[in-house]
Amino acid sequence: MNNVNMNVKVNASVYASSTVAQHQSTTVKEAGKETTTSSTQVKQDTFVFSGSVSASTSKNNAIEENKNTTYEKPNKLSAQQLQALSDQRVASFKNMVQTMLGKQVKTLNKSLFEGITISPADKQAAIDAISPGGAWSPENVAGNILNMAKALSGGDASKIETLKNAVIKGFQAAEKEWGGKLPSITDETYDLIMKGFDEWANEGKETNSTDDSVKTEKAEA
Repeated sequence: MNNVNMNVKVNASVYASSTVAQHQSTTVKEAGKETTTSSTQVKQDTFVFSGSVSASTSKNNAIEENKNTTYEKPNKLSAQQLQALSDQRVASFKNMVQTMLGKQVKTLNKSLFEGITISPADKQAAIDAISPGGAWSPENVAGNILNMAKALSGGDASKIETLKNAVIKGFQAAEKEWGGKLPSITDETYDLIMKGFDEWANEGKETNSTDDSVKTEKAEA
């Protein structure tokens, strides 16, 4: 028997087959004569990609993908890194205070002078900006600075002193930038900011006092 082998790789989209050829010889005796006939039988087996093979292949692929895929959890910041991040935010806040005060002073200067570079319309716009309700009035600048401080604190009243010190440093930096004492409009702004910090601190004390009272009442009950 002669075998013809065909090597076939099976995959999801290809059918493969192997063929086996069998040669048979037959001898027949008739009237003193021997007659030999040869015949060939061809047997063909067909291999079909079955569902079980597909599932196995998918599983192998998934395992291989998992080997090549790395999942990393975000690293938790250390206490030192958290402190550095907090310091950076406070420093940015201080710089923002300095910048806002500088713009307030520039607006005041426009309101006082009129000449080649400042038109009557620009002067009037500056007067309106530093007047009560104006964008660069003491109450509005103070309110904006306090809102930034509260947002930066995340509602944590324990950070009030840190943020208050940042405001003080911002005023000092603005004074240095403008060559000495700032105009009275910035003094008004400073007083409003400090008043706002005091009110914020008192709110925290009142909240803590209320919480303590509630706890005491529950304990007595």
